[in-house]
Order: sequence, then structure tokens, then C-alpha cells
Amino acid sequence: MTNKKEKDLTVETLRGAVIILVVIGHVIGSGSDGGMKVAEDSFLRHFYYTFAEFLQMPLFTVLAGWVYTLKPVTYEKIGDFISKKFVRILLPMFVVGACYFLLQYLTPGTNRKGNLADIWRLIFFPYTLFWYLYSLFLVFLVVAVIDAYHKMETYGSWLVIFLVTLTILVFRDMVIPVETPNYLSYKGAIYLLPCFILGVGLNRFKPVFQTRIFFYSVLTLLILSVIIQQLSWFKVVDYPMVKDTGVGLLLGITGTILLLRLPWKVGWLVWFGSFAYSIYLFHAFGTAGGRIIIQKFGIQSTPVVFTFSLIAGLGLPILADYLLSRTGLTRMLFLGKSFRSVQKKKVVQN
Repeated sequence: MTNKKEKDLTVETLRGAVIILVVIGHVIGSGSDGGMKVAEDSFLRHFYYTFAEFLQMPLFTVLAGWVYTLKPVTYEKIGDFISKKFVRILLPMFVVGACYFLLQYLTPGTNRKGNLADIWRLIFFPYTLFWYLYSLFLVFLVVAVIDAYHKMETYGSWLVIFLVTLTILVFRDMVIPVETPNYLSYKGAIYLLPCFILGVGLNRFKPVFQTRIFFYSVLTLLILSVIIQQLSWFKVVDYPMVKDTGVGLLLGITGTILLLRLPWKVGWLVWFGSFAYSIYLFHAFGTAGGRIIIQKFGIQSTPVVFTFSLIAGLGLPILADYLLSRTGLTRMLFLGKSFRSVQKKKVVQN
């Protein structure tokens, strides 16, 4: 965690924007069989395709890498770093993931119910949106080792590592058969790693990425990627857009780089950004619950269902954060925070 003086308001604004985008994506659903089950040719589906599908995870992960550089791991602290990440990331993933699994199983009207006997799989395999947390933990492990041995301290060494991780991602599906079990969500980690490494480089080697020629080169690539994306959507060209390879990956990376160049400082987005992790953990409870509740009243209006589900998806996690932060055990198990509150730590230190 960084103190307030270290926080970059542009990064915090983007953190708030991307977590809202994530919630919007899950309200709509990544496919016609999820979320609101909107039609494949609807405006909401096109909105998700254009603004969320290819951008949200790269942006979320690049920001994580950017923030990581404010307090990178050292060789002496690597054990402490990993243990803290386990508590911060994996512990809530197991606990909140299990709660979500049970809620989906027990609640009528939820999408994609699992078999109760398969709940143990949460320990070894990715489960719905929680795949990201397992993958991010693995990314932190890899980056911790790289930084502990000082292998990413120069631009040249960083560039080599970035290109290697990008190459591994590009050839991942060619080397690893699709049917291979995705233990610990390692396939997702391969997708996130170059994005995280990019975030490290964007902050650690800022001058390299702030030149005019770099900006216009990235802008050109983004424009071309968006054109191909839209032509693919409207079936003008026969190009399969995939988020983790080709133009789909390029769209996410270039879009993220340019967004970080914009001097965005929006107070209400910064506020939402401060709850980004809690919103990610709990937003599915709100989006699914909000949709089911409002439809129980016979309301089928798409704008109303969308708005209510979005508000629930953002509001419920913030409420959960406030309530669960009150006791040490719930704060640690559900939010991944320290067992002792910050206020208590300050009292002890004084």
C-alpha cells in the first residue's frame, strides 16, 4: 500500500473508471448467456465489445504494475511480500469465491449454477471472475523473483523481459493444448504478465514513454486496432477478435498506454478507485442480486434493470467494505486487509 502523498491522481482516476467498467461488463454479461442475457446484436453487447472486452483486464493489470513500482520487492523482503500477497489476494479469493459459489447454488434465478460437490475445485482451478485473482497472485510471484534478483532495473533488461512474456503469450495456445487443465489459473497469468510488466516499465522508465514519436506511434496503432475491431463486429472483415492475442491484445495495450498519458483527475472516480478491490470481490453479488430482485417485481425494462444492477454492483461492495472492516477476522478473510486496523497500528506505534 502507498501513502496518500505517493498516489498519482491520474492512476487513481483510471482505477475508479476501470472498476466501474468491470461492473458494467458483468451487468451486461460477457455473452448472451450471462448477466442480463442481452442479444448478441444489441447496443449493450456492442458497448461491452467496444469499451470493456479488450480493455478492462489489461488496464486493471497495467495499473497494478504501475502501483507496484512505488514499493517494489527486495531480496530480503521477498518472503514477507509473498505472504502478504497471499493474505491480500488468495485468502479473499477462497472465502468470497466459496460464498459466491454457494449463493449461486442456493439462489433461484442465478446463471451458471455449479455442482455443490465441485466446490473444492476453487482451490486448484479458476472460478468465474475470481480467475483474475489467482492469475494476479502468480504474476506477483514471478515479478517478485525478477525484482529480487535485480533483473528489471534498466530499460534494456525490462524490454527483454517484456518481449519474452509477450512472446510466451502469443505462442501460449500453440504450445499448450486447449484441453490442458488450467491449474491455479496459470493460463490467465500468462495473459496478465506482459500487462503487469508493461505497467512496471511505464512508471519505472517514464521518460522513454513520454516522447512525441512514441505517443503518435501508439495512437496510430490504437486507431488501426479500433477500425479492425469495428469492421470485425459489423462483419465487414473476417477477423476473429480475441482479447489475449493479435489485434485484441494490441487494442488493450495501446488503449491503456494512452489513457495513462491523459491528465485525468476526477474526484468521484478517485473515490470509487479507493474501493476498487472490494468492488471487484463483491460486485457479482450486487449485479446478480439486483437483476434478480428487480425482475421479481416484473420489471423487464432493459435501462431500468441495467441501472439498478449497476448501482447494486457498486453500492453493495462499498457497504460490505465498511461492515467487514469493523472486525479483524472479517477484514482479513473477506478483504485481505491486516487483522489489525491502521488506526490500531498507529496507537501501538505511538
